[in-house]
Amino acid sequence: MKLIQNLPVTPMDIIGDVHGELEALEMLLEKLGYQESGYHPEGRKLVFLGDLVDRGPDSPGVMEKVIELVNSGHAQCVLGNHELNLLRDDPKPGNEWFVSPDQETEYPATKVTPEQKPVFERFLASLPLVLERSDLRIVHACWNAAAIDSAREIHESELGVIDFFDQNMQSISRQLERDGVVDRRDEETQRLAVDLKDKKTTPEYLPARAEYDAAWQMNNPVRVLTSGEEEPAGKPFWAGGKWRMVSRVPWWDHYVESAPVIIGHYWRKFGDAGKYMDDKHGPDIFVGIEPHHWMGKQCNVYCVDFSVGARYKERGKNTPPFQGQLSALRVPEWEVVHDTREGFDIGPPGRNC
Repeated sequence: MKLIQNLPVTPMDIIGDVHGELEALEMLLEKLGYQESGYHPEGRKLVFLGDLVDRGPDSPGVMEKVIELVNSGHAQCVLGNHELNLLRDDPKPGNEWFVSPDQETEYPATKVTPEQKPVFERFLASLPLVLERSDLRIVHACWNAAAIDSAREIHESELGVIDFFDQNMQSISRQLERDGVVDRRDEETQRLAVDLKDKKTTPEYLPARAEYDAAWQMNNPVRVLTSGEEEPAGKPFWAGGKWRMVSRVPWWDHYVESAPVIIGHYWRKFGDAGKYMDDKHGPDIFVGIEPHHWMGKQCNVYCVDFSVGARYKERGKNTPPFQGQLSALRVPEWEVVHDTREGFDIGPPGRNC
């Protein structure tokens, strides 16, 4: 399969991370003018930015809906890091519905059935990492030139995304062993007796662990494109249930190409959405950036993830209306539409930066 595929030259609506929120997706599609079949009377097409699943109440329902839209030719979708975890059968908080459906979950969630699971796996394995045309680029988390070039080398029928991922993992592992990074990391951890899952005790900063984790992320193109760039943080911080030594990089600050890039992944916030996920992602990489503004040196990178994935926590607090929104960027109108809020005119790339 081709890991980089083409976008049509049509008006489109680019939908951010859905995270199992089927009701929000159906409301947003109706608001955008799509019929239940996915047909739009103006000939518009849908593009999904990945992270269709996990955390929300009905990931199987979202999967079935998106598969129907893609198979009917009304939509395209790129692979997100949450889909990658499912394909790798990698347990993560919120993906029990698929990886371990017999396990109890903190919040109610519909589980995958034995009949659905292979259908979902085939669909996810068919998704590209990137969609592009000359004037627009779509990727879940990060447009990184080196990672993109590596993905372009994978030709149809040569390697699937998981084979490509595993090939890189094996190469990175061998290199870290040769360079002595694994030994330094293990010695450092044992010497300091660090428990990275003990929130009450702040550990020392672990430079070897940081070097290891940064290499594990940055040297695998699939990881970079689906979960972004990372670098040693210089000090430990608590996020996602453990102490971390590497932090996310606002890669758009060094993106200088002219083509706009549309991403999800990064949980933009407005209103009180941030308080529900305050310990999830570590340092805020949107400091100084208004929620509906373009980003980067060329003011041509836009994130359409407005934290609908926080709704599972919002429900637990019984605090309607929801702060986290499912959102779509309309092209070429350059308008953002939210499922339960008013939309915003963000203007073309180059504005509000």
